[in-house]
Amino acid sequence: MMIESGSPEVWVYKRDGSIRSPRTEMLYLSSEGIPYLRPAAILLFKALHVRPKDEEDFHKTLPTLPDEEVAWLRRHLLKLHPGHHWISH
Repeated sequence: MMIESGSPEVWVYKRDGSIRSPRTEMLYLSSEGIPYLRPAAILLFKALHVRPKDEEDFHKTLPTLPDEEVAWLRRHLLKLHPGHHWISH
């Protein structure tokens, strides 16, 4: 479980409070009804300290993401981690 700022209506990225979205756009529900953070946001967290398992997660997840989620990740990587090697993918 990650403790984060924000409100029931607004998700706020804990590493940069200027990144905000409606919580309904950031949280998905599993088939069992368990909420989880959208994959692009998880990858944004992983981008800070890329470990081998984060690289693996990125390369496995990227092809499954809808275009708008890839664009969201790219936009925020450019803002927070300009020059990050994931941007070119």
